[in-house]
Amino acid sequence: MNYSFITLGVVAFTLLLAVSAVVSGVEPSSMSVQLKAPNTSQPYEDQSFLERADYAILNLTSHRVVDSELMELQSIYYSLVKKNVSPQLYGEAKNITKFLYYDMKAAEEMQDYKGHSGEGHIYMDAIEDVYDQAAADQTAAEQAWRTISHRYPQFKPSY
Repeated sequence: MNYSFITLGVVAFTLLLAVSAVVSGVEPSSMSVQLKAPNTSQPYEDQSFLERADYAILNLTSHRVVDSELMELQSIYYSLVKKNVSPQLYGEAKNITKFLYYDMKAAEEMQDYKGHSGEGHIYMDAIEDVYDQAAADQTAAEQAWRTISHRYPQFKPSY
């Protein structure tokens, strides 16, 4: 009889480890649209890039954006990745767009999570996956922020 309890315990422990490995293994969202490589045959748009990026960072990442502000952040991100930046700015511009992307994705997912959870909603495991993805993207945004924070010494984004 003790043998079956030990076997059951081992099986339960193995399942618990497998589930925790899956939950803790959430990766940040894949950046399907990234900053394009510099094109030397076209004029560089460094000034325009930095103006729009600064606006987005200082005005749309200081708090968790929703609705129209989230749409504005998305619009700016997608316009920035199309800009032709110089090779001198490219590395930093790539880090800026990475930060904006992950901040934007975390905001999207948190808005989705809050819209489908809480009082008056049926609990579903899938919505917890959305929350976990938001947390992974937020962590990626924090890591990306460290690479560009020197440009904004008096500013701290919302986390």
